[in-house]
This record gives sequence, structure tokens and C-alpha cells, in this order.
Amino acid sequence: MLSVIRHKRGLVLTLALLTSGIAYGTWLAPSVDAWFVERSRDAGFVLDDLELAGLVRTNRSDVLAALDVDKGVPLLSIDLERIRAQLELLPWVQKAEVTRILPGKLKVKLQEREPFALWQQDGQVRLIDDTGHIITNRGLSNFSHLLMVVGHGADVEAASLYALLEAVPVIAGRVKTAVRVGGRRWDLVFDNGVRLKLPEAAPSAYDAAAAWQKFANLQAEYRLLEREVSVIDMRLPDRMILRVSPEGHRLMDGTGWAT
Repeated sequence: MLSVIRHKRGLVLTLALLTSGIAYGTWLAPSVDAWFVERSRDAGFVLDDLELAGLVRTNRSDVLAALDVDKGVPLLSIDLERIRAQLELLPWVQKAEVTRILPGKLKVKLQEREPFALWQQDGQVRLIDDTGHIITNRGLSNFSHLLMVVGHGADVEAASLYALLEAVPVIAGRVKTAVRVGGRRWDLVFDNGVRLKLPEAAPSAYDAAAAWQKFANLQAEYRLLEREVSVIDMRLPDRMILRVSPEGHRLMDGTGWAT
């Protein structure tokens, strides 16, 4: 009888502590007094339900491995900060939220990274997000429709390049590869192999954005991408330099344009 009374008193004390201002989420420090944890176990606050949300490309098995918790462990002994940090080490996970929901649920909500571009550097191709963060180098055939950016610094500059290209969406979709040259400017390669050389970005009066818009106007008027050229150099504000393709040279009977 005495043990039953003690148990009930422990249960009441545990419930009182839990409801006196520490209720949900990350409200408990990672290091919890062992006595308190044991009292919570006695009160039935043990893990018996796991809710996972936001998994699209992340493997469930990888999430479970990162959690590294077993059913039946005291809910209050689970280190939420450690789990959050482990989850955010997973390739696709940008942000993780881990929450306790009494009496026995652990809720995990993931925000995954969005695939943005393929980045080629030193002969290796990787999938990156819009910050340049490397997501993976596996299954890249599923993302072959994305823009390929090449060279040192191309990963972190990919988002600004995309914004520049989208200023003229009618031809932006034809750009398949963008090569970062000298860490300062871009060469754009279109779907037919024509290469467009852009100047550096601002603060120059004639910058990459101005050259891109100028090229778009010329393309609309003269259909440059449909002509027998291999290179279109827009780096100078007062002239455009064209390099004729081998087929163009043959059509011109051996007399080409100087470049």
C-alpha cells in the first residue's frame, strides 16, 4: 500500500513539474537530472510514437540513423539539439525541427534543399542548391535539365547568374552551360553550341546585365543563334565580334570574318 502511495505521489509530482512551465518542444536542457528522467519514465512519458514530416528526397533510413533513439526510452532524455544537428548533416536537409509532444511523441519536421544547378569543377559534377551548397554527386541524371555551371566560383555565383538570365526568359531556357572565366565573368553556351561571351558584372556602366539585354535585342532582330557562328563576343560596349563556324566558312567559300 505504501509503495502505491509513493508511486502516486511521484506521478503527481512529475505531472506538476511538467505542467508548471515546461510543456512542449525544446523546453528542456539536453542534460536532465537522472531522478527527473526516471520519474517521467514511471509516469509513462516514454517514446512510443515518431512522426516524420517533410521527407521528399531524404531517405527514411538515413533519418532514423541520425535520430538514433529507440522506442521506449524516456522522452525527456532525448537530446533534441544533438538530433537537430545530426539531421542537418544529411545531404538534402537544410533545416530540421525536433519537438517533444507529451506524453510519448517525437515529431521531426525537415525542410529540404531545392536542387538548383549542376556544378562542374576539376572534372567532377555535383548537384548544388541556390546558395552553392553541395547536395550530392549521385543520381545526377535526374537533374540533367538543370543549368550546368563550370569553374571555380561558379557554384556561389549561380544564383546571381540565374537572376540575370531570367531578365530575358525567352532565350534564358536555351542556355545549357555557363562557364565562369577567371572568377570575374561568364561564357554562356546555348543548346546549339554557340558560345556567348559576357563582360564582368557591375559596377561597370556596360556590365553583364547590359550585354545580355543587348544580345537579346540583337537576337530578336537578327536571329544570331540561327546563323553560322560559333562565338558571339559581347564584352566590348561599342562592338560585337562574331566567330564564324566551320560550316559558315564553307558556305562563304573560304572567306571568313576576322575575330
